Amino acid sequence: MQTHEVRLEPSGICLQVREDQAIVEAALEQGIAIHHGCGNGSCGDCKGTILAGDGEQLPFMPLLLTPEERASNKAILCKLQPRTAMRIAATVDESPAYWKGRVSGLHLLGETIMELRVDCDRPYPYRAGQYARLAVPGAPSLWRSYSMASAPREDHRLHFHIRKVPGGKFSEWLFDHAQIGEEIMLSAAQGEFTRQENDRPLLCIAAGTGLAPIEAILEDHFRRGERRPIALYFGVRQQRDLYHLEFLEDLASKHPELRLSVSCSDPALSEWSGPRRLLPAVAPA
Repeated sequence: MQTHEVRLEPSGICLQVREDQAIVEAALEQGIAIHHGCGNGSCGDCKGTILAGDGEQLPFMPLLLTPEERASNKAILCKLQPRTAMRIAATVDESPAYWKGRVSGLHLLGETIMELRVDCDRPYPYRAGQYARLAVPGAPSLWRSYSMASAPREDHRLHFHIRKVPGGKFSEWLFDHAQIGEEIMLSAAQGEFTRQENDRPLLCIAAGTGLAPIEAILEDHFRRGERRPIALYFGVRQQRDLYHLEFLEDLASKHPELRLSVSCSDPALSEWSGPRRLLPAVAPA
């Protein structure tokens, strides 16, 4: 497979990129963190500009680039493969490209939900509510995004809630093959879904494993000793996706300012006494 040199501006960093690699992927392999988010052409965080050379832009979400941006050689770098030597204007993050961690815990929280605990090799800076991209073990070019389910800890341990998805590369590894002590790579923390510093009540709405960043935010909130009113709406479609109910009820009993509402729309859950409507119909507009 032919390889081309790709120079990043204004940093001057030079990468060697195969024609079957995307620019962001190759940069990560070489320890360079081009600013990015999803890694699959859905968010646009890795948007850059082709200054010289030719590349092939693989499919991405069409709305990420306007017609004007396309005409000015903007590109989605997680979906751009080189065909010649290139110069590209791209934002390079100052943080390391990735951290190494080891699996320190595997806990089944429900029929389809696994809690993955990872101990990082060095401090992993993040804010409660952010997410990390995790490389699929055995397939370093495949990354998946998961929110941390715990607030930052002194022991650098991260918690993730991951739902089993049929055909999902990461979740199938996690449920069927993951072992304690196994190495795993993580990208720098990303995302702006974090607690706002103000005096207003908190409204938290979570569907399925969307509960993970909410739990991190609540842990951080209570750790700070705040007493703002909190309304937490947690909903799932199927009984098998319910998890952490006892944990949430215990949290609500310890913190009277937290009002908890759980809904499940699965009609097969005959013993369910809570709301049976879909979450959008339960949570306030």
